[in-house]
Amino acid sequence: MNRNPIMALLAIVLCMSLQAQDVDNDSILKSVEDYIYLGDLDRKESKRVFKQVKELSESGDAAATCLLGILYKDGIGTTLSFDRAREQFMAAHDMGNAKASYSLGYLYLKGLGNIPQDYTKAVEWFTISDHPMAKHWLAKMYYFGYGVPKDRRRALDILRNNTIYNSEVLLGQLENEEVVEDVMAQQDSENGELLETIAEDQGVSLPVPQTETATIPESITGSWKGQWVEMDWSGTQMIRNFPASLTVGEVSDAYGTVESTIQIGESSMTSEAIWRNGELTIFDGRITMEKQYTDHPDYTTLDYGLNSMSFTIGNIEGTDYLLGRLDTQVLDWSEPGPPMLLLLTQNGVPISEEALAAFAEQGDSFIKLYPNPFVNDLLIHYELETDAHVQVRLMDYYGGANVENVTSGFLRAGEHVHTISNGSLESGIYVIHVQVNDKVYTKLVIKR
Repeated sequence: MNRNPIMALLAIVLCMSLQAQDVDNDSILKSVEDYIYLGDLDRKESKRVFKQVKELSESGDAAATCLLGILYKDGIGTTLSFDRAREQFMAAHDMGNAKASYSLGYLYLKGLGNIPQDYTKAVEWFTISDHPMAKHWLAKMYYFGYGVPKDRRRALDILRNNTIYNSEVLLGQLENEEVVEDVMAQQDSENGELLETIAEDQGVSLPVPQTETATIPESITGSWKGQWVEMDWSGTQMIRNFPASLTVGEVSDAYGTVESTIQIGESSMTSEAIWRNGELTIFDGRITMEKQYTDHPDYTTLDYGLNSMSFTIGNIEGTDYLLGRLDTQVLDWSEPGPPMLLLLTQNGVPISEEALAAFAEQGDSFIKLYPNPFVNDLLIHYELETDAHVQVRLMDYYGGANVENVTSGFLRAGEHVHTISNGSLESGIYVIHVQVNDKVYTKLVIKR
């Protein structure tokens, strides 16, 4: 008879102990999140934080497992690894963590690091997750038709039922846009006019004229004018465009140093750069652009770091166009920017929407780097069409000396990712040298 009260007391004590442990774990994870958010990261402290979160994750804490994925994604206290980040997010999702499933959707939405960009998978994970930001992004995808048929009514309903400030602010803008578009559509109908806009509807494409084979220009010295184009994350839809200009000075030394000035809309910057093999690598490029939509009234612009531009020249119906593919970084978020293009001419020929559509279909460079510029870890990503002997090296740009042999050997066809982890590497410009059988690919990278 006396055992029941004792057992009940033990159960209460155990329950209180577990609750106290949960509270303690929550406070630890909150302090780690605050540490990450402040951004003043110390190498030794980051390693301690990573170890602490990893121990909590191994004890079965779902929130810690999700946070461990974030540490892998950002390379905090450990080697940068998107594959390990994805593994941790999957594990945390299996334990019922909504932020983890949202994080998986975000990886696929933007194709961060070596994760393939995939709207379909992003929609799947955002739909599964109960995290408010997953619903916020799901609404955006329905509104713009990313990975799903465009359904603005459904998008607005999701935002109305998602009770976070971000969705409230975005909803106000989109509802106002709907009213404006209804008025414009009524006017067009009355006047019998058809309003054509860039990327008006998913699945409606502009006629694409024939383009002569694009070539890498030997020089881009001079003044160029045209359009800057922001693409969606898949690189298949044109979102918006602004007037743009590019002025490049004469090469001043054997290393290809030039002075460059870029203007996009109302924002401009001047910086030293290196012109090499059709690529303009910019030392200190920064452009401020107004956001198309915002989910906070205090943050209406984004600062973009302009890292490099890969140029080709193509001809459409007798006109030579200079196409630049921009490698950018959203400095506010410390992540890559969406695909962006510069389409320019030297003779003042207006840029047609047909020309934009034609050049937007051209492919990206063989080597993809993340992040660029880098501080500690650098991911080198490429895809082999066939089995090949591959050698990857990190080289000093100015001296030409070999700094690090990344890999050398026979590799199978498919995607390959290599990581350079060298926090002690001196700041400067380096060359990623990838030799596939007898063919050599190079790309400049900046170490901060």
